[in-house]
Amino acid sequence: MCPASEFSELVRLMLDNLLVGRYDGCMVNQSTRDLILDCAQALVQTRGFNAFSYADIAAELGVKKASIHYHFPSKLDLELELLTRYRAGFEAEMKSIEVRVERSVQRLDQYASLYIKTLSDNKICLCGMMASDIGALPNELKPSLNAFFKEHIDWLTKVMSAGKSNGELNFTGSAQSQASSFLAGLQGGLLMANAMRDETVFKRLKKSLFTQLE
Repeated sequence: MCPASEFSELVRLMLDNLLVGRYDGCMVNQSTRDLILDCAQALVQTRGFNAFSYADIAAELGVKKASIHYHFPSKLDLELELLTRYRAGFEAEMKSIEVRVERSVQRLDQYASLYIKTLSDNKICLCGMMASDIGALPNELKPSLNAFFKEHIDWLTKVMSAGKSNGELNFTGSAQSQASSFLAGLQGGLLMANAMRDETVFKRLKKSLFTQLE
């Protein structure tokens, strides 16, 4: 769990970015709805899926719970929107990598860097955090969560297949199995490094994952 002081500082920085019209480098609509989603995402990524309430969001944003219920009648409504937005954001990042980067190894490196950025912010992948709470996750969220991991495995499989075909990568087994292992390694490494508060743990794991592809 993220200490209260760390979380408050994280939310403060997020709100500062929103007030000047930017969040994660993108122009945003400065609406109450966006602020609620951003705060909820920070809560899930630092505390966990079941460790936040509308009262927490209201306290951080200085709004009434009724304002949150107006935009998201139930917590499930909020979580569904949060998951949809997170998937879309990651999809945009992967498409951007494809446009900007040609070599497969560099594409994989850019992809892994997305996790390092999350770790640097003292956060966990939203879907990784939700997966860790799968037993308590509402059934309505599970299809979208499953789709997130499938989308990433499919993308990584495509990158690794291309890399093996052009000689950049040299691994045994199928590209899909390597993609699954690569994703599992990054997700697990993120959890471990965050728990140990040691970013070098993740960086060493990342290096090991790439060595297996040589």
